[in-house]
Amino acid sequence: MAVDPYVPTRPEDAPRRSIAIPAAAGWRAARPGDIDPAVGPGCKGVLFGTPGPDSGYALTLAERFHDRITAVPPETVHDAETISAQVAMRRGGFFGRAPVAADVELGLTLFGWLGDAPADLVEWRRLAVAGIGHDYPRRIRLVEAIPESVLLQRPDQIRERPSDWRHLLGLETSA
Repeated sequence: MAVDPYVPTRPEDAPRRSIAIPAAAGWRAARPGDIDPAVGPGCKGVLFGTPGPDSGYALTLAERFHDRITAVPPETVHDAETISAQVAMRRGGFFGRAPVAADVELGLTLFGWLGDAPADLVEWRRLAVAGIGHDYPRRIRLVEAIPESVLLQRPDQIRERPSDWRHLLGLETSA
């Protein structure tokens, strides 16, 4: 901020000279969580998931569906929010963008949390996802099993195939 020209200044109030700070050294992706730029967004690894920009935003988006989720004990709404956010993170990373509400809706629709789901899906789901909100390895295995062709679809396309849930979730290979 400039000094008011009408305010008298003393020479001893002038800023002191300091030592020159050297230029920053080069940066390398060497920490365990860093993604090597040479590998890019398609990198694979054990429990690595599908990295993408701003993926944590999916958790905020999933919370917006809180009142619409129908969970059957022992599964909880938290489990549903967490796994649908994980699906959204994978789908957003697959497209190279941040997750959006449609990604979360796709995850919730795949697992039958947004409406009428087949009874066999609900029975499988309530045991398969119970506690998964606090079990990262289980969550990643379940979400990574979903075929990429399913992630390319829209939520309304998934809603049209409720009886095909085993194929959609990657639990069986043929439709």
